[in-house]
Formats: sequence, structure tokens, C-alpha cells
Amino acid sequence: MKAFKIKNGLQASRYLLSSTTISGSTIDLSLGSMFSTTLSSDPAYTFTNPPASGVAQAFSLEVAGGTTTFNNDSTFSTDLYTGTYYNEDGDKTTVNNGINLSSDGGLVWLKSRSNTRRHMLFDTERGASVSLSSNTTGGNLTSDPLDSFTSTGFITGDNYETNEQGETYVSWTFKKQAKFFDIVTYTGTGVARNISHSLGSVPGMILVKRTNAAASWRVYHRGMDATSPQNYFMGINLTTGLQASSIQWNDTAPTDTAFTVGTSGNVNGSGNEFIAYIFAHDTASDSRIKCGSYVGNGSTAGPEINLGWSPQWVMIKRTDTDIADSWIIHDTVRGIVSGGADPYLLASSSAAENSISVIDVTSTGFKLTAGYGGWDGSGGNYIYMAIRGNATTDSAITWPTSIKWPAGVAPTTPVPGKKDLFTFLTTDGGTTYYGKKAAEGIA
Repeated sequence: MKAFKIKNGLQASRYLLSSTTISGSTIDLSLGSMFSTTLSSDPAYTFTNPPASGVAQAFSLEVAGGTTTFNNDSTFSTDLYTGTYYNEDGDKTTVNNGINLSSDGGLVWLKSRSNTRRHMLFDTERGASVSLSSNTTGGNLTSDPLDSFTSTGFITGDNYETNEQGETYVSWTFKKQAKFFDIVTYTGTGVARNISHSLGSVPGMILVKRTNAAASWRVYHRGMDATSPQNYFMGINLTTGLQASSIQWNDTAPTDTAFTVGTSGNVNGSGNEFIAYIFAHDTASDSRIKCGSYVGNGSTAGPEINLGWSPQWVMIKRTDTDIADSWIIHDTVRGIVSGGADPYLLASSSAAENSISVIDVTSTGFKLTAGYGGWDGSGGNYIYMAIRGNATTDSAITWPTSIKWPAGVAPTTPVPGKKDLFTFLTTDGGTTYYGKKAAEGIA
């Protein structure tokens, strides 16, 4: 690189006109003045190594539009299968969904679609031989185990609850992963204390269950109250709304490393054994899960919830104290049909699957399409947990805030199959860049 003076006394940098290909989101200005890239992600660009203040550098960036693929298959999976058990040992069903439960750990939530049976929750902390049921108060159940967790999913047992011949089932598999899901077991002390977790983000929803005896589930959800959700609880086995209590979470909000349990016997009884299923609320652009709330309007043009992405799994619960409604589970594998019947199961009930036209997914979230109370009662308060679906979208650029664009408006990202040319100038050591889209839609 050479520097030469220009009329205003600044020095300008001069480079050979060779293009440097950018593969990531960092553009190193010491490498030249011409850069090119083809998008396959959503980069948040950073400019590094600008010239010293008083030296002018102009550079260009040629961007070919592309697509960004988000794949959630290795973290969460909805799977459908038909049971094979018929009065003899060995009739087991293997579910291969690509999630390494044997090494990474996680939760398998099973439910018969075609018959009245319990929800069965198996996790890798307690092992495949025991389960819990979201619709009962019972502790560890050992009568209907899984066979095993595997490196690609799980194998059912030879029993009626998870594998009855000809019966149809759905399973939801949650992998233990930062900013998505974690599992913690602990022994109660009767004294308020913190329980550490490895979620790596603030929980959006926590399910706590005593495992060594019968007890109601306890649920924390960030959407139960706008300012102090930690002052309330619900039960996933219950249809009742939120209840105020200081002894569940000790009126203490969870953090990205711990949640607090109070003196309640349902979350911290002395000598009792507990398990906590901890779900994240992640607001990052690459998030996989969000927990939030909305207010119903009782209309066919119901509320539209903006997640920033299209979900594949949604659980909804009305929280009003004077209304009894179940925890409702939808997923796109069983079907969320635009304008058609949407299958659902109730986490608080053993009932078989039913369907109703009530919810649509959008490219940015979901919307309610009928004024039914469980989903969209007029003035009703609702919480939800949503898990992101797989999607391919046009890539989008996030530019540094140090760029000054004409009229203060950043330009659009080039569409797939087209190229745009952007030019930049800095004279103050990279504190400010003057940017412009110099050419658009280059074939």
C-alpha cells in the first residue's frame, strides 16, 4: 500500500486493483480496496484495520445475494409413529430423528394421538426406565418405560402407553442445548435457595415436578405478569389460571445461571427429589425458542404474534384466574393448516387428539383465526412457548452503525442471483464511514 497527498491535505491510500474474497463478516481494510462475497448467511459486517486518522481510504464491496438456511432438526424434533406392541416382548419401535440423546441428553415427550392415554415425559437425567406425566400429579412412573435413548433418538418399550399396536403417537424431542433447553435435578431443603442451570440465557419457562411422590407441577413463565412473573405460578397438570405466591420462586426472577425456589413443598420440600425442565427465551436473530404473551380479541381476525421466524411447535395457555382452559399444543408435523383444521393435544389432559381451525403460522410467527376461549377469548390473557421451524430465507446484511448512508437509510440487501456494488470512504481512522450503493442488480 502506498499513500499520497491530495489537495485538502489528507493522504489517500492506493492499492493494486485486485479483489479480496470475504467468507465471513469481517472486512480487513489492510488487505486492499476491493472486496467481494456471496451471501450464505446473515452477516453483521465489521470493518477492521482502517488507515490512521488523516489518511483517506475508499473501498468497494461487491455482494452477490444468496439464501440463509436455518435447520433446527438436531435440536428439536416432532415425530409420528404407529405402535407395534401386541401382548409379547420385543415389540418395540425405533424413532430415529437425528438427536443424540445418549450423549447430549434431553427430553422425550410422548402422547397417543388416537386414544385416551397419559402424556409420558422421559428424560436422560432420570433414565429411560422412569417417566412423568404432565396431566397427573404422580411421581416417577416405572410401569411403562422406554427401552433406551440412542445416538439418533430413542426406542420405545413394549407397553401400551407408548407403543400399542395400531395406535398412533406423537413424540417431541428436546435436546439439552445452550439457549434452548436444560434439565436439572435437585433435593429439596425447605429453605429458599438458588438452583444452578446451564441454559446460558434467562429462562422463559420452567417446569418443576417432585419425582419421589405425588405433587402438582409448578410452572414459571415470563409472560404471566408484565413486571413480576416470579410472583406467580401455574400447574401444567391444571386448567386454572395463574396464582400469586411468594413461596414458589421466592419472588426472585431467574437469571442466565440460576433460578430460585422458595419454601413450597411443591418446589423445595425438605428431603424431596425434584426435576426442572428449563426452556429458554432467546431474542437473538438465530434464536430457536421464544416465550411470550398476548391478549385475545375474540375475533376471527385474532392477534398476530411476531416471533421473527416461523414456528414449528406452539404451546398456548390462558392465564386469567377466573377461566379454566387447558395447555394446548400444536405442531406443523401433525398439521397447522391455513384456513383448515388444526390438530391439537392438551398437556393437562389424557384426551385423544382433536382438531379445530384456529391457528395459522406465518413467515414471522403465528396468528389466531377464531375467537375460541382457549386460544383467543376477548380480553383474555395468554402465554405461549414457540419453537422455530426450518426455513430458507433471502440473506440480509446488518451494516455497522458507523456508516453514514444517504438520507440516513441503509440500502437493501441484493436478492439471490443478483449483485450489488457498495462503496465506502473513511478519513478519520474508521470512526465514520460514508457509504453508498453504487450499482444494483448486476447480472
